[in-house]
Amino acid sequence: MARQEKAVHSAEYWEKRARRKKLARQRQLRRRIAAAAVVFVVLAVIIGVAVRMRKPAEAPPAEPVREPVVITPEATGSTVSVAESDAAAEAAAAAAAAVEKNNTENEMPAEAAEAAEPAEAAEPAEAEPAPAEPTPEPEPIDISNDARASFAVDPSFTDWNYDGDGTKTVYLTFDDGPSPNTPEVLNILDNYGIKATFFVTAQLPQYASYIREAYLRGHTIGLHSFSHDYSVYSSEEVFLTDLAQIGDVVKTQIGYVPCFIRFPGGSSNETSKEYSEGIMSILTTRVQELGYQYYDWNVAVGDGAETVTVEEELARAMDTDADTVLLLAHDGESKHVTVEALPQIIEGYIARGYSFRALDRTSKVIHHPVMN
Repeated sequence: MARQEKAVHSAEYWEKRARRKKLARQRQLRRRIAAAAVVFVVLAVIIGVAVRMRKPAEAPPAEPVREPVVITPEATGSTVSVAESDAAAEAAAAAAAAVEKNNTENEMPAEAAEAAEPAEAAEPAEAEPAPAEPTPEPEPIDISNDARASFAVDPSFTDWNYDGDGTKTVYLTFDDGPSPNTPEVLNILDNYGIKATFFVTAQLPQYASYIREAYLRGHTIGLHSFSHDYSVYSSEEVFLTDLAQIGDVVKTQIGYVPCFIRFPGGSSNETSKEYSEGIMSILTTRVQELGYQYYDWNVAVGDGAETVTVEEELARAMDTDADTVLLLAHDGESKHVTVEALPQIIEGYIARGYSFRALDRTSKVIHHPVMN
């Protein structure tokens, strides 16, 4: 499962996206060159007319000659001679040749690449909406009268609940957001009057304001990772730097750094061995010494897989008889199926007599066995 939480887009997706952007830039360049050519022609005509009007009259030629044919271009409303018109035409032809040369030199590789993908090449500019601009730093939240301000990191707090209280409780937790899916998840939770916990990242900084929105709606915010790259397990220093970075992001949005964290891949992940032998044994102890508490899960909807159906998520979510259910789901950018399955998961637990809560300092702590 650790590897399944990595980046959700393939290299092919990013290559296609880069080609589409390149093609759009090339087309914009061609339009600018064509416009410049038109302006050049118009200026040539106007200058020719001005020169002709200012030229002094010449003596009549010894032999009669045919009067020049005069045309009236609609673009300028002026009269020009055939010679002047020919000069303008030659200038236009030269500009057109420059455009064609540019097309040949710059566009052919992109067109050749897109020939194998005619569906995407049809509308390169509209294939994908432009990402939102990063949100500006928000106004600070007044947490002076907010009981949840006690969730801030505090190394002196050690009274964690590892036993539970026997009540049938579901803690819905969402990893990898915020993303475009987060508002829909929040609306579903509002519809059922349920509070949840969001373990957030900074993978999509343009949606950081959704952290604030989730908090203002009464949900708990936890820290997942700034980068969500498993290289954070290279050393204790690298991990703690990443943790501090995502803490700063969250503090900007809600006014404090929360104590709740979830390790990328969970504390039982073995991918960390590829970066540093024994690192999880070090980190699970160290973060608690610093005042954090990490939360794993005992039920997962399985949306870390690339393909999963609503029915499969529902079956996995309900496959438990535990009193305390700490349920892992995701509100990342690609987790549309989870959004669709969420109402059925909620209704399934309600039918079984469970209540829903967001994590707080009294919640049961669930840890996995540390495998590294």
